[in-house]
Amino acid sequence: MTAAPLASAVSTSPPARWGRRFWWIFGAVLVAYSAQRAGLDLGRLFNTRGFSQFSDFFEAMFRPDLSWDFVKLAIGEAGVTLGFAILGTALSVLIGIFGGVLLTERVWLNVAGTSGASHWVWRTLRGLFAIPRAMHEVVFGLVLVNILGLDPLVAVLAIGIPFGAVTAKVFAELLDEVPPDAEQTLRAAGAGRFSALMFGAIPHAMSDILSYGFYRFECAIRSAAVLGLVGAGGLGFQLALSFQTLRYNEMWTLLWALIILSGIADRWSSLVRRRRNAASVEMHASLSTSAPAKDPVLRTSAVLFLLAIPVAWWRLDVSAASLWSGRARRLSTELWRDAFPPALGDDGWRGLLGDTVDTLALAVLSMVLAWSIASVVAFIASRIENPWGSPANIVRSMVGTFTRLVLLIARAVPPPVWAFLMVFILKPGLWPGVVALAIYNLGVLGRLQAEVVENLDDRPGRALRASGASAFGVANFATLPAVSGRFTALGLYRWEVAIRETVTLSVVGAAGLGRTIRDQAVRFDYDGILASIVALVLITLFVDAISSSIRRTIR
Repeated sequence: MTAAPLASAVSTSPPARWGRRFWWIFGAVLVAYSAQRAGLDLGRLFNTRGFSQFSDFFEAMFRPDLSWDFVKLAIGEAGVTLGFAILGTALSVLIGIFGGVLLTERVWLNVAGTSGASHWVWRTLRGLFAIPRAMHEVVFGLVLVNILGLDPLVAVLAIGIPFGAVTAKVFAELLDEVPPDAEQTLRAAGAGRFSALMFGAIPHAMSDILSYGFYRFECAIRSAAVLGLVGAGGLGFQLALSFQTLRYNEMWTLLWALIILSGIADRWSSLVRRRRNAASVEMHASLSTSAPAKDPVLRTSAVLFLLAIPVAWWRLDVSAASLWSGRARRLSTELWRDAFPPALGDDGWRGLLGDTVDTLALAVLSMVLAWSIASVVAFIASRIENPWGSPANIVRSMVGTFTRLVLLIARAVPPPVWAFLMVFILKPGLWPGVVALAIYNLGVLGRLQAEVVENLDDRPGRALRASGASAFGVANFATLPAVSGRFTALGLYRWEVAIRETVTLSVVGAAGLGRTIRDQAVRFDYDGILASIVALVLITLFVDAISSSIRRTIR
């Protein structure tokens, strides 16, 4: 019984090791080339004359504009940002549920998993959903504003459509993991494929769907702020106005409002995920295959979010009728006629390829910086179970709380704001965008990796300590092996996202496809914009394929 698995392990281990070595070499070469592309002369990187503006900005953190008129403005704009996030998340979850049903393998592939017409339908649908998933919300916003004008529906659709494509992929994977017993029972009773999936699989995955939906809500707040920076309204729009006149006190009033909003969403989302995980662990411990019990926190959270949808719709005065108005139909037809077929700019393929490579280099360098720092910071930011157990625990808890606040600020402040600051102290080129995106992703990755550390099974570590192992031995043989795979997977996931996020740095002229799209939008060069968007989609899908291959290798 044991010979076959042993032989299999022996036969498959060398290829797995060679696969990992290949990706290590590939990664090292990619990072080295990206650094060379950005410029390696660090002595000429900094702009010392801008340090005074940089320090003035952070000094204003402790003295924001607290005049009642401006605080009232900040509260109102925070409501607008929150409304965009709520409606955008609701749309993304709606798309995600229906898209998840369409994309799940169990609907299109038979039990034996053989290929056929249904297999190619499934592949085609997944390819279609990959296109909006590869485009950033800002790109959707730029397109939609040319059709709908300055309509609040622009921000809702710009968040909901790409988020919906991502959510559909995640929901499909969640449904594929559900045990097939209930679905097979319904199929045996005569139910169709979709009916059996709706009533046999979705109830089992509902807590996971709810948990991920709240994570999307947390991300939507940040996206709503970024869309505001490009004219959609809300806190981001006011931030852009205050930054144009260098009114740092006003900026920090708006940023603290955004940080508080993000912090509340962050804690709410974390609470929902922890309760869902606890329910899942309890279900697995009881060896039950039934749907998990309904948690009151999950149910209350879902009800509150559902009630917030009509309130946000009324508060923002959203009207779906503008989608099928005569003006929207006419402008969309004209836009498509002007954009198709896509056309290269004056620099031809060379220019488009150069922008694409700059985008890739920007994302690679920013993620290497963010992941390297976050992998260390995560252990500091993770919460401990009994912070009052000893003086050392009290100090550890205080340091962790401060670190989590820093990470919250890093991810709550939109990347374009960090980029504006980096322009003060770094010379023009790729590096201001690299550092800005690294700071933002450090906040995101630090938080996600801290959750990995918090959820770590500490029994192996306790066993090693009981046998007399040192702290270094416990970390080397228990902690690091347990978190390394998950840390790497999170870094690869954020690398995929970072490709799209490079578009947001176009407001400060960071090199890459984002800057090109911005310049083309100013010239109303719609066929050029379409060519740049196609290049952005292709490079995102390329990175997605590499990431998937690496994740399969390190499993």
